[in-house]
Amino acid sequence: MTYVQLIEKPALDGAYYQSANASRVYGWYLGDSQNYAADREAARAALGVASWVQQSARINRAFQLQSYTWARDLGVRQFVDLGCGWPHHPVLFDVLGQEFPVVYVDRDPGVAAHLSTALDQGDATTVIRADIVPMRPFLTSAPMRAAIDLDRPVAVFLGDVLPWWPDDAEVQKAMSELRAWMPAGSTLALTHLTGDFTPDEVSALVTTYARHGLKVRARSREQIADLFGDLVQQGPGLSPTGQWHQDGPYARLPPERSAAFAGIAVKATHGRRGA
Repeated sequence: MTYVQLIEKPALDGAYYQSANASRVYGWYLGDSQNYAADREAARAALGVASWVQQSARINRAFQLQSYTWARDLGVRQFVDLGCGWPHHPVLFDVLGQEFPVVYVDRDPGVAAHLSTALDQGDATTVIRADIVPMRPFLTSAPMRAAIDLDRPVAVFLGDVLPWWPDDAEVQKAMSELRAWMPAGSTLALTHLTGDFTPDEVSALVTTYARHGLKVRARSREQIADLFGDLVQQGPGLSPTGQWHQDGPYARLPPERSAAFAGIAVKATHGRRGA
């Protein structure tokens, strides 16, 4: 396994453990133990205003795992998990097999350190600690050039990542850079919090997270669709997360349980290759 740090941030001090952390809160929803008092307080407060938030995290996770196999079955043989967060088993190589190149990316120093020790030690796995907004400096970095062959399609996953970047202009620019970089035939799987189904509860959730130091931005279906640019939507198109995979375990739940939209799109074969 290759481990690379592209950003220099302060070491893991007391403040890191005493403040709520989005990755650890998400992990708490999934039943993980890698969390601290501040994370549990934020998660329980969120459940108090949006009772579906824990189930929506589990729905998101199920979509993620199904999306990996969907891309593999389409013929994609290299994978990038952007903003991957704390590893939750099964991880990518458990689902896909260890022969496929996999790149895990996260800016959180605790996440990156844990990934470097908890994941597969094979040569095909790369862990990169980097900012993904802005996107281009990371995508064109030497570690990414070494890990990903831009002459072949790549499957990119952004699961519940972009809501944590509230600035719409920054997110749009980052996604434009990502789409330009992706080789023709690549897939982009994305999930994103929305207030379209339960606007009052999602507004309360955003406010509650803010009180715990977590900035989050819900976006509309139209705004989320724009993040895909001209990539071609697959399956049912942009849909409530639990309903995208129509044979999935959450397909019969109402959209408000997902509280998010999900899509998988393909870059057309006539598109130009990125940098």
